[in-house]
Amino acid sequence: MTDPPVDRTHGRRVLFLEPWLGGSHRSLSDAWTSRSRHHVEVRGLAPRHWRWRQEASGWELARLVAGEAPPDVLVVSDFVDLPRLLGFLQAEWAGVPTIAYFHENQLTYRPSDARAAVPEDAHAAFANVLTAVRADHVVLNSSFHRDDLADAGDRYLRTLPRPSPRAEFAAAMKSAHIVPPAPELEAIPLGPGGPDGGALRVLFPHRLEEDKDPSAFARAVESASRCGAHIEVVLTGGEPERARGEALDALALLEAHLVSAGMRDRGEYLELIGTCDVVASTARHEFFGIAVAEAMAAGCAPLLPDRLNYPALVELLPAAEGARALFEDEARLASELVLRAAAPLSDRDPARRATRRAAVMHLDAARCVEALDRIVDEA
Repeated sequence: MTDPPVDRTHGRRVLFLEPWLGGSHRSLSDAWTSRSRHHVEVRGLAPRHWRWRQEASGWELARLVAGEAPPDVLVVSDFVDLPRLLGFLQAEWAGVPTIAYFHENQLTYRPSDARAAVPEDAHAAFANVLTAVRADHVVLNSSFHRDDLADAGDRYLRTLPRPSPRAEFAAAMKSAHIVPPAPELEAIPLGPGGPDGGALRVLFPHRLEEDKDPSAFARAVESASRCGAHIEVVLTGGEPERARGEALDALALLEAHLVSAGMRDRGEYLELIGTCDVVASTARHEFFGIAVAEAMAAGCAPLLPDRLNYPALVELLPAAEGARALFEDEARLASELVLRAAAPLSDRDPARRATRRAAVMHLDAARCVEALDRIVDEA
């Protein structure tokens, strides 16, 4: 089913400069250009050499638009050092209203940075601060991200000599807009869950890397299994054959439970997550949680740590299911897996799966684009 034509008769000319045109960055820009009532044009760079993109994209993106007339509104993602970009653009661009969309940030990008007063990459972190201060409108992908960034930025700026832009940064965070990264949830088919008569099928949708803590997930599955739970595991993030260190140990624990591991193309991925009963996470670092939202749209029951943005993803579930959706620790995850494995048909009930889907539909791309368009109206 295709979207109806968009009336752009009265739209403004929006230029979206994106130095990382891949992943969730690409998904958001694609959703916006296809649905916006404004004339949104994306100019971007290939998603590689991410540190270089952060350092040099201001100069490189300015080269892309050299000699062009300025747009009505300029949008950049958080990989752009906005003051540096504006310094390379022609003088007539100086008065163009600016919007900065933060998918992530370099103050809390690593779990260790979230606890440290000074981020590991202080130069990139300060570029994020100055971008937020310079932009006319700041947009973040979740309320959790805004609060996390505001706290980390305040702690970091307190360590710097005075004057520092601490007050200006706080004001930018206070006035920031919250718009999810336009996940295409309506396009995801509602799946039936695991096969009839089969074991509880659990999806772990993350990269097998330290910040997603796959070891904790594997230990919980193994613990539930020792209690008699029959569990199948589907891994959709990253490439297991390249796993190292703790990820290898996690894979060894999960080996007897695996029915699928590794990345798939989009169609295969959507079909696969629809065959899962539960989506589980043990992530210690996440700014939004697109993969979890997608799995819920396919009907999966969420089992998520009570941290990060996860409480926001399950807040519209019915009270009884919402109470079971969040866990405090690894032991609680294991015990919930035991309970669900004892009655997997409950998580395959079509009505319950439809309710989970409905709980995340307010995050769908169409609503996100409407919110972004309203910010353009204000710019």
